[in-house]
Amino acid sequence: MNESVVLLVGDLAWPVVVLVIGVIVLITQRAAIAEMIGRLRSFKVPGGEAELTVVSEVGVITTAVESLSRDVTVPQERGKRPAGGQLVEPIQNREPIGDVEPLAVQEVPSLVVLRTSAAITLEALAYPPPPGGFGTDPASLLDVLRRRGVLDREQATALGELIQVADQAASGAIVSRRVALAVQNSGQAIIGQLDKLRAYAGPKFEEHVLEVLRDRLPVGWLLDIDRAIPRDGLVAPGGRSAHARVDALVIAGDRSAVVEVRARLRPGADGQVEAVREWLSALPPDLPVLLVMLGERLTDRELRWICSGHMAAVELLLWDREPAELIMTLRELLNRAGVTSGLPSPRTAG
Repeated sequence: MNESVVLLVGDLAWPVVVLVIGVIVLITQRAAIAEMIGRLRSFKVPGGEAELTVVSEVGVITTAVESLSRDVTVPQERGKRPAGGQLVEPIQNREPIGDVEPLAVQEVPSLVVLRTSAAITLEALAYPPPPGGFGTDPASLLDVLRRRGVLDREQATALGELIQVADQAASGAIVSRRVALAVQNSGQAIIGQLDKLRAYAGPKFEEHVLEVLRDRLPVGWLLDIDRAIPRDGLVAPGGRSAHARVDALVIAGDRSAVVEVRARLRPGADGQVEAVREWLSALPPDLPVLLVMLGERLTDRELRWICSGHMAAVELLLWDREPAELIMTLRELLNRAGVTSGLPSPRTAG
């Protein structure tokens, strides 16, 4: 056998070997390969090299539905958290459950419509906007809602992935029939649950701040949540002693300060500014207060009006900008405070 024949046989043998190996793999791994093909979004050949991009859009939609299907309500205690439509008395402080008109949720025929509807609802959830606005990236909007405690990490991640898939569809990516059916079956549920959150955005923010305060409370400090504090000389209808209720009373040795969360307080909201002023006037005048709010800072004029008649310091903490400064600001407030007297003993320790 001459050398040319040997070379020819060798050249033919390698393709046969590769073919045999390929057949064996297809036979033994056909289930796994079928699943991969079912999830294959694209097949690109940049520079001659194949690139497989594999995602599961149906799984993203399912995860979004499951993460939003949990109970989004907050505890409602009689006399502490008013329901929607109930009058909020000046000395009652808890964020009310909103009385909002449900959005008209139409059919969601496509990923693009789902993304648009979700963006509109998320922006309504995040009102008032943070200082500087939301920006153009939906991820920044989701991050705002997560830092406010309106969405948890799992929900924010699931919605972020859903928006990414929808953006790819808007850019011309092919949407499989399975994904289209998943959107039609679950799109309205996703928007409906997001819309339901609008009524609880304020209370959830309030609960989130109190949870952060509880988790970060320094050793030796005491924390009394949802505390009723009397003021000498303040009398309620019927001749009874009046109490102002606060979100949290923080006690460090012989000094005390109030932490009060006001989700609806914002510049230009005259009704909310007046409600905080009336609430503050029901507190002992020597008790310092830390007001936690969203969005932009109150004007100097509004803050002076709120504090008129209250002798102790009143500080503002902008949660969207300064969440990490909660304990530091509170510590500075306590250091400037005088010795607090006349308050009942705390009920709980932090």
